[in-house]
Amino acid sequence: MDATEESADLNFGNASMDRDHAGQLSLLNDLKAAVRSGVPDSLVDTLLDQLVTHTNLHFLSEQLAMKLHAYEASESHFLEHQRLVLEVQNLKSGLATGTATDKESLIEALRGWLVVHIQTADKTLAEYLSTRAAPAGK
Repeated sequence: MDATEESADLNFGNASMDRDHAGQLSLLNDLKAAVRSGVPDSLVDTLLDQLVTHTNLHFLSEQLAMKLHAYEASESHFLEHQRLVLEVQNLKSGLATGTATDKESLIEALRGWLVVHIQTADKTLAEYLSTRAAPAGK
C-alpha cells in the first residue's frame, strides 16, 4: 500500500481526527527518516517530543468527544490510548540505547500499531461521532 492509498484508508470524514492522524503519521515518518539519515540524537529527541505532544493533544480531543457524546466504548478506547503512550515511552528508551536498525524497527512497529488503532478504534469512534453531529443550520 502506498502513502496515497494509506491516507485514503485513514480518513473518515471527521476533519479534526483526520488532520491529527495525518500529523501523527507524518511525525513518525519524519522520525524514521531522521534516524535513517543519522541526525544527532538531540534532533531525534525533539521529533519524538513533538510526536508525544501532538498525540497527547489528539487523545485529549478524542477523550473529550467520547465523554461529550457518551461513547459506549470510551473505556476500551482510553485503554488503547494508554497503551500507545507506553509504546512511545518504550520507543524513547529504545532510541536512546539502540542501533539505527533497532531504532527504525521500533519506529515502524509503533507506526504499524498506530495505523491499526486508527483503522479500527478511531474509525469506529469517527462513525459514532458522525451519527451525533448537529443537524445543518443549527
